[in-house]
Amino acid sequence: MICKKICRWRNNMNEVSLAIILDQLDEGVHVVDLQGNTIYYNKAIGRMEGLAPKDVLGQSLLRYFPSLSKETSTLWQVLQTRKPLVQVSQTYLSPRGEKITSVNNTFPLYIEGEFVGAFEVSKDLSRVVRLTEQVVQLQSELHPPLPNKASKGSLFYTFNDIMTQSEAMLELLKKAKRAANTGVSVLITGETGTGKEMVAQSIHTYGSRARGPFIAQNCAALPESLLEGILFGTVRGSFTGAMDRPGLFEQAQGGTILLDEIDSMGLNLQAKLLRVLQEGRVRRLGDVREKVIDVRILATTNQPTEESILQGRIRPDLYYRINVLEIALPPLRERQEDIELLAHHFLKQMANKHQRSIPTINSDVLLTLKKHDWPGNVRELAHIVEGGLVTSDQVFSINELPNYLQTKAPTQKQQRDLEELAALPLQESLHLLEVSLIRAALGKTQGNLTQAAKQLGISRQLLQYKLRNLKQ
Repeated sequence: MICKKICRWRNNMNEVSLAIILDQLDEGVHVVDLQGNTIYYNKAIGRMEGLAPKDVLGQSLLRYFPSLSKETSTLWQVLQTRKPLVQVSQTYLSPRGEKITSVNNTFPLYIEGEFVGAFEVSKDLSRVVRLTEQVVQLQSELHPPLPNKASKGSLFYTFNDIMTQSEAMLELLKKAKRAANTGVSVLITGETGTGKEMVAQSIHTYGSRARGPFIAQNCAALPESLLEGILFGTVRGSFTGAMDRPGLFEQAQGGTILLDEIDSMGLNLQAKLLRVLQEGRVRRLGDVREKVIDVRILATTNQPTEESILQGRIRPDLYYRINVLEIALPPLRERQEDIELLAHHFLKQMANKHQRSIPTINSDVLLTLKKHDWPGNVRELAHIVEGGLVTSDQVFSINELPNYLQTKAPTQKQQRDLEELAALPLQESLHLLEVSLIRAALGKTQGNLTQAAKQLGISRQLLQYKLRNLKQ
């Protein structure tokens, strides 16, 4: 009776046209009746499983896939429960003995209100899983986890390594130290080069997890499909070289994991991360078991978080979950008092690295550094100092700076003028500086008092008053 209904249903449709349409899909489509026998099997699923549709039609799906059972097959689960399964990962062996990992959307099939079978749309992830395992293996060989704090010669930064005399930074470091003694998630924000990972490592080494591992992963460095396997791990398969590999969450057990540039993570993967934060459990890619983890999660972003939420780069529910505490690092241009301090610090550090004597920094170099707007922040300053050190002799001069900074340096005449002003009493030097600024503004505006006053940031009346005083 049911078979007759299915046949009537198929005959009522343009069977040839439907088959042509479904065969154009990249996703596999598999339809079975109530007994689990195949009644439709498109070309994509055939390519994925290494079977021809003509060989599968009318056959039980378990006949060709002995690694599956009624308990593990998503199609059979839907036949038994009549409930859909959405975005479910399934790993099984093909008739050729190759491991297949797919993500399936499986639904009960009704015709004229009567339950007659199930259909499934599958996305093949086998190649992605293999690539993930290869990347995980390569990462573990090239970049093993950093030694824990108890190891001799620890590689971690501490709060003592963060050089600052900025009041704003000192307050932030106090806040970070208080956070270190808790287990809460911390979101560290700031422009590129402001020292976000340095602060993250300092939080780890200052807190109770300091003896555990610290593992950092840049979320922008890999596509989502590979990143998922690296974070969550993979299970052993039958293909050559396949191994059980723990993900970074498992490797960080008892310690800290840093997710750098978290707003670069795909939204689907963000949803899985949210589940880890809520439940403290992870499941390896292709596995059905879950593992309990005890890991502190820190995250960074170099974009304003509100902007990332509005633009759909970060899920609001993940943001509110991970942003228990936010450490917003200021850019270097807002830490003017730290520029000279950091320049001397990096000079000493790089001299030790390159086994060079520490040169003297000219005052015009420091003045030029303070005038720069530092789009690369502290990292840019460190690179500039290192470059200048290796080319300088006893003196770090303007010539050691990159070309784009040398154009901002004061001329010799400007430097002499500044030195002469500095030698005068304060009132006199301020008066001469004011005269110089007024003359420069009048020169640029060709004597237009209104424009000159606007450039100086004063009223036209005040400028006229000052000019009258200058003539006396």
